[in-house]
Amino acid sequence: MREYFAFFVIAVLFLLSPLSCMNTDISSNTEKGNSSILRKSEQEEKKEKKRANKPLVINNPTVEDIIPIDCENVLPVIYSHVKSLKELTPKDRKKKFVDVLLPEILIANEEIRKERNFLLSILKKEILSEVEKEKLEYLKDKYRTDDMAELLRRVNTISPSLILAQGAIESGWGTSRFFTEGNNVFGMYAFRPSNKKLKAKEKDVYLKVYDDILDSVRDYIYNLNVGWAYEEFRREREKGSNIDNLIKALTFYSTQRESYVRLLENVIKSNRFTAYDNCTLSK
Repeated sequence: MREYFAFFVIAVLFLLSPLSCMNTDISSNTEKGNSSILRKSEQEEKKEKKRANKPLVINNPTVEDIIPIDCENVLPVIYSHVKSLKELTPKDRKKKFVDVLLPEILIANEEIRKERNFLLSILKKEILSEVEKEKLEYLKDKYRTDDMAELLRRVNTISPSLILAQGAIESGWGTSRFFTEGNNVFGMYAFRPSNKKLKAKEKDVYLKVYDDILDSVRDYIYNLNVGWAYEEFRREREKGSNIDNLIKALTFYSTQRESYVRLLENVIKSNRFTAYDNCTLSK
């Protein structure tokens, strides 16, 4: 009898053994599955963060597509070929113009701020890495100077209030043909054969065409930071001069000279543009 009982126990254990292994395999596979899902979730989260850091690009926006700005949290939006704001009331036109231009201003200034921070970070270094050397040479070439003091004078941001005022004047508050067709906010001329350009209707001159508003802002800032006509402006900025003194240093921006300076002052003050100098870009 005992022999039969022992045989019965062994048989039961033999039958249960595969189930135990199966449970172990299932448990192991479940853990692997959960781990795989977790990794996928982490990867998606990283992708979402990466996408969130990229500016939103809006092509051919109507007035309704233009996103209102929140000064403390300006969304990084890039607009291209904005429909003319001519049909709006003067008040609405001005607001929409600022809504379009301010995000691009903050994006462009942030790019320059990173370049400047890099230059400041290597000032006291005796030995630079190969990567740092390459980046420094790139910036010297880009800003057309080998002198470190001059490079720092050129690699600097521009006050949003000044950019808004010049953009408003040069584009007629977003109503000019060059603004709507060529994303040219600041009336920048095309002098090189390689430039994409639009011909003026009444004059034998060409103005630049940009891929989007951001490229127009970048080119405008670069012009002020490198052009020989704005050396005084850069020195005033280096001294930390207020907006009034910076404006006075821009007499060569227009053939109207002092009249243009007075117009700039009026546009900034009457529209309270200096309030936008403290706006921040959303992270």
